Amino acid sequence: MRGAIGKNNSDLTEMNRSAVVKILQQQEVCSRADIARQTGLTQAAITKIVASMMEMGIVSEVGIITGSDNRRSIGLRLNADRHQIIGVKFAREMFAVGVFDISGMIYTQTETKFPLEEEPQKVLSAMKKQIHDMLKKYENVVSIGLAVPGPYLRDEGRIAVVTRMSAWHTINFIEEFKEEFHKPVFIEHDANAGALAEWLFGGHGQSLHTLAYFLVGEGVGCGMIERGRLFLGVQGSACEIGHVSVDVFGPRCECGNYGCLEMYCSASALWKKAQEHVPECLPVGELQSGDACNAIFEAARAGNQKALDVVRETAEYIGYGCVTLINGYNPDIIIIGDVVSQGGDLLMPTIQEVVKQRVIPELHTRVQIKISDLKVDPTLYGAAATATNKVLQLPSKFSAAGKWGPGK
Repeated sequence: MRGAIGKNNSDLTEMNRSAVVKILQQQEVCSRADIARQTGLTQAAITKIVASMMEMGIVSEVGIITGSDNRRSIGLRLNADRHQIIGVKFAREMFAVGVFDISGMIYTQTETKFPLEEEPQKVLSAMKKQIHDMLKKYENVVSIGLAVPGPYLRDEGRIAVVTRMSAWHTINFIEEFKEEFHKPVFIEHDANAGALAEWLFGGHGQSLHTLAYFLVGEGVGCGMIERGRLFLGVQGSACEIGHVSVDVFGPRCECGNYGCLEMYCSASALWKKAQEHVPECLPVGELQSGDACNAIFEAARAGNQKALDVVRETAEYIGYGCVTLINGYNPDIIIIGDVVSQGGDLLMPTIQEVVKQRVIPELHTRVQIKISDLKVDPTLYGAAATATNKVLQLPSKFSAAGKWGPGK
């Protein structure tokens, strides 16, 4: 029931299991005493919880370790390899499928490109086939995560706006996937998924209060995590910074607004600027905007002044986005990721300059702004993190493969 705040004993037990799993997911190996200290639970309670989780196959003992109090104890580790995840990234012109485990280790990854005008059902069929193939090959998969562009209306299962891909507006992703596999499928907005990837796998430390993942790719968006939970809004489309107007008299966006941030600093916007100002820097032939962005960054690093000007203008608008995030949400850290972030060394000086000029010192000096250093595509990693997060929240539900129905 929505709005219920009471907790049954079974709920509390699962919450405590989840707390233990999250500690082991972050620290790899830990003693019972250290887990008790970090959770605030008694050692007797931890002993009981760990015993039940060992019986379920969720954790196992790894021998003697030295705890934080320098006492020798039996170490515990999460059986991450027994809980594998399939992550799926759907984006403009491509989709990617990867297999991970809940520690964040990647086992395999494929990427498939398709033309913008391709029929959605053909793309979905190819995507489903690849997932089925992965499920046959990796028998320990317990759940599937799918990251899609936003604004994503999570209750409806539909993307409200996909720039240049109007045929996808009517696709219901929940209906498409709910009966397709014998594993649950969890769907998330790509920027939210990226935020989860940074939170779970980015090594930023769980002491953070608020983390903002600023996605600057084919589209522009933001995922916000506060105290370990996604900030979603009533329909799941909160933090849609890409459709915040930075010029009320600017060109009309497909969302209906004018002068949206996405129209000035996305990969598509950078490509258009390059076509206008430095066409000689773009590779010959048909290419995707991500390839075009990399070509512009290479030209800028080589000292091409026109390319440097295009990159600087893009960085200014990313900086305006950071200003909005700082004033609106006051995060500890803003992590910039996706295609355009590959120009990070060129972008960051201007971004920092804009933030310093436009945000009061009391705020901008307390926020760290950095480029994502995840080794895997943050959105694909985020798809895996979306499914992983469900496993961490409800570990006992995933201890017996195949018993969960489809999720969203």
